[in-house]
Amino acid sequence: MANLVQPVFPFVPQYTTWENFNGNIVMFYGHEPIPYSKEEDWQSTARNITQLPTFSSYTVPDPSLYDKWEDWANQFVLIINGKPPQ
Repeated sequence: MANLVQPVFPFVPQYTTWENFNGNIVMFYGHEPIPYSKEEDWQSTARNITQLPTFSSYTVPDPSLYDKWEDWANQFVLIINGKPPQ
C-alpha cells in the first residue's frame, strides 16, 4: 500500500537564520545534493533546490525574484507544506 502522507518541512524561516534554515534543509532532505552556503550565497543554494527531483512536482519560486532569503524561504515552505488552516 502506498504511503499517502507527505512529510511536512517543519521549519519556519521567519524564526531562524539562513545558516539554520539551510542546515535544516540539508538534514531533512539529506538524500538530495543540497549545498550548505553562507547567507550571502543563499540564491545559489535556492537555485539548486529548485532543480532537484524531490521538488520537481512543486512550483518552487525562482530565487532571483527575491531580495531576501526569508521571502523566498517563506514561499518555498508554503508551497511544500501547503497553506496553513485558517
